[in-house]
Amino acid sequence: MEKTYRYTTLKGLVNKNRQFSLSNFLNKRMYHINKGWGKFKLSDELDKEIKYLFNSFLGIDINFYVSNCGLFERLIIDKRKVKYIAGQDYGSEIRYLKKLLRS
Repeated sequence: MEKTYRYTTLKGLVNKNRQFSLSNFLNKRMYHINKGWGKFKLSDELDKEIKYLFNSFLGIDINFYVSNCGLFERLIIDKRKVKYIAGQDYGSEIRYLKKLLRS
């Protein structure tokens, strides 16, 4: 049976997997650096903080009930900052990402 980890702070969450992607957030699964893949639960405050960080970075209200997409692996939180790891064209990828996530 897969263990479920509970987190109350962003620092604790990021320390356990180095970076936390939008895909992880949507799937409620992440790779724990010491224990492998597992489910997680977030405190209400941490859930709100993560949503705020993603929304602020993209400048839109994200629909967090959207189907997961591989592109979401590139939108990460790393040490309290959101980053997008672009493939070929940052500008067009961000526009497409916003289109997928709009409420």
